[in-house]
Amino acid sequence: MQLYTVYRILVRIRRLKWLWWSLVLLAVFGFLGYKGYLYIEKELFVAEEFPIYDIGPHPNDDTLRVAVIGDSWAEYHASLECDTIFCRFAKRLTSLPVKCFSRGHSGKVTKEIYCDMFADRTVEHAWEKDFCTQPLLEQHPDYCIIMAGINDWRLYRPKSFYVGNYRLMLNVLIQNGIRPVVMEVPSVDMKYYNGKRGLYRRCVLNLLSLLTKIGDNSAQDYRDAMREMLHETGLDEKVLFIPMSAWNSGGIEAHPDIYLDDRLHLNLDGYHVMDSCMAYDVIKDYMKRKKLK
Repeated sequence: MQLYTVYRILVRIRRLKWLWWSLVLLAVFGFLGYKGYLYIEKELFVAEEFPIYDIGPHPNDDTLRVAVIGDSWAEYHASLECDTIFCRFAKRLTSLPVKCFSRGHSGKVTKEIYCDMFADRTVEHAWEKDFCTQPLLEQHPDYCIIMAGINDWRLYRPKSFYVGNYRLMLNVLIQNGIRPVVMEVPSVDMKYYNGKRGLYRRCVLNLLSLLTKIGDNSAQDYRDAMREMLHETGLDEKVLFIPMSAWNSGGIEAHPDIYLDDRLHLNLDGYHVMDSCMAYDVIKDYMKRKKLK
């Protein structure tokens, strides 16, 4: 009798096998769908706009303060002590005291650089506080140079992602009386850099490229999207825009000697070239605006 009962239970379980598998597959697909949604929301959508904090009054002195924030280009600007280079070029053009301070976050896209502008949003890991740029902004710089977009391009983020998050950064600066300096997406050899990636990484990037219609030669697409966004929002009158051609008209093809071997970052000579242009444009803009006051 007991054997018969066990047999009947096993038969019933076997008949319901399809139900168990359905539940397992439903759970798996549900989990994958949830993770996929989180990935898309994080990697492809513009950041939620955070309440803008007040950085306080401008220091009561005649020092011209310039902050540099962004990705690895800003991080290298700090690590290679290019703040000193910028000040040296600027002091050739003005008798005012000049102070430059940089902080960058290597590998980060515009969405993450925007979040780094808020101290209470940069606390996921304790060490990430070192990348928070709010302390720089609270020094109330007159200008803030933004170096961002290389990683949006490297990871094939949509143009709407790039300009949407960039606009949020501009709003934080403008509402606090800081003049943003928009650095156009520079010329780099993205095909060479991404070609060094592993097969799995290349497959993921190729899928993203199909989805976002961004590829290794999309620098001009980002530049056009930025110009269009600045014009349509009226922000072109509120920022200092420095095109890539102002400091590197021939691009990496004409001047490979100012890049590192990865063909994605500048070497020290490259920063000398770029900083001389940035210092000239900032001082020229500052003097022009000062006369209008």
